[in-house]
Amino acid sequence: MHGRLLLSFIVGLLTVVTVGQGPVDSSTVHWTGEARALRFLADYPTLEHVIDGYRVQIHLGSKTDAVKVRGAFLQRHPEVPAYLSYLAPNFRIRVGDMRDRVEAERLRQELRTEYPGCYVVQDHIAPPPLPAPTPSP
Repeated sequence: MHGRLLLSFIVGLLTVVTVGQGPVDSSTVHWTGEARALRFLADYPTLEHVIDGYRVQIHLGSKTDAVKVRGAFLQRHPEVPAYLSYLAPNFRIRVGDMRDRVEAERLRQELRTEYPGCYVVQDHIAPPPLPAPTPSP
């Protein structure tokens, strides 16, 4: 679904035409593409953005225990995101947002003394944040 919308957006961008007389006025853009591309741009911030990746599962059990484990993990590792999810009949805690398995294995190695039963799992992860734009000179 998102792939088709993205393709439509890219095709739509290729149809953008600026119209002006004399010197080109870069502050005006006249859209001649499909309205779907404009709707996609308007809706994009509200869409769920996930990619395939890896996390380390550190806990599987009751909700009470899972909440405690997550809280303790976040206190010791505030830089690593921790996610609580439900898979009947248990709650699980998965940590990290790694794009490749090697990165996930590194995190597992770091956590294995604290969480001896931890293991790497494939999961949908949050995409890495985009770098902040550097100011132009």
